[in-house]
Amino acid sequence: MSYNKTHELKKWQIWKQQEELLLRKLGVEENIIQQLREYDYQMFLTERRIRSRQTTTIDTFFLNTPYYDKHEVQTIEDLLDGIESESLFIQLSKTDSKTLTILLLKILGYSVSEISKIMCMNEAVIYSRIHRLKKKLKKFHG
Repeated sequence: MSYNKTHELKKWQIWKQQEELLLRKLGVEENIIQQLREYDYQMFLTERRIRSRQTTTIDTFFLNTPYYDKHEVQTIEDLLDGIESESLFIQLSKTDSKTLTILLLKILGYSVSEISKIMCMNEAVIYSRIHRLKKKLKKFHG
């Protein structure tokens, strides 16, 4: 649902009419009411320009997977349990634990330099293990 300019203008006009009615009852001069109307209208236009270019939370809410539907991966066991493909599960089960740990850390968003510090390994070794795992999986899945 995007920003509806006509609907917002109608809402603003109703609000402004009520405000002007109240100001007239309080005895405010007509030229001051007119100045307020012009100022408020300019503020409305400014806000409308900004809001019409924003994507609303409602629009993006249904495009994203809800948080509670996501399977959180914190351990290697979680990683393997989340795999639906039996053949991929078998291939990853045969992979050594250090490579699986590297894979898990990459999934969690760590960079190769951070992984090298965590695992006390050279970055080249980590790149090599990732490359070998990719090659193994590509060969397996054709």
